[in-house]
Amino acid sequence: MIKNKKLNYLIVFTLTISLFTFSSSQVVHSELQNKITKRNKENKKEDDKKEGKTKKEPINENEFEPILIGILLNKPSDFLEKKIKFRGKFSSFTTLALDYKPAMRSSKDHISLCLFRPDSNIPLSELKLAYEVKEAKEDPVIKELEEGDVLEIYGKVFSAALDEPWVDILSIKKIQSAKPKDSDASITEEVKKEDKNTNSKKKK
Repeated sequence: MIKNKKLNYLIVFTLTISLFTFSSSQVVHSELQNKITKRNKENKKEDDKKEGKTKKEPINENEFEPILIGILLNKPSDFLEKKIKFRGKFSSFTTLALDYKPAMRSSKDHISLCLFRPDSNIPLSELKLAYEVKEAKEDPVIKELEEGDVLEIYGKVFSAALDEPWVDILSIKKIQSAKPKDSDASITEEVKKEDKNTNSKKKK
């Protein structure tokens, strides 16, 4: 009998220890799973933040006032801190809008574009266009630009130094390639009309 009691006690003790060990392992496993889930959520938040920093938000085109380049050139101070949009033909990348102290945009952080004068192949040096490097690198339009491409530029006038417009580019659209297709004829005529209006404004 005594031996049987001892055996029973031993069995009960062993079962108790086993249950305790199993319960403890379940708790540890649960805690570990919670930590992993929490860490994954934190990592996802960090990834979302990083993606948010690099992903460019689309502009609201309704916030930009459409203007002719000639009007902008005649009275640049009237457009200070205003969002505007205009069209013109791409000439080249330049340094015209960079590293000028009264209207500082550093060449380390920006690139500069130049458009052609209306109805000519002479660069329009009076219009200073600056574009942030980090934005330009992600812009497919910039990567494929060719001389003569018709652009629609969305920007904000940040200075009227030298009585000239200095514009931060916020977005660019390519309206027409340098070698237009027949289907682009209407756009070409529209740009030519705008060029004539710009010239007439300049003469006044």
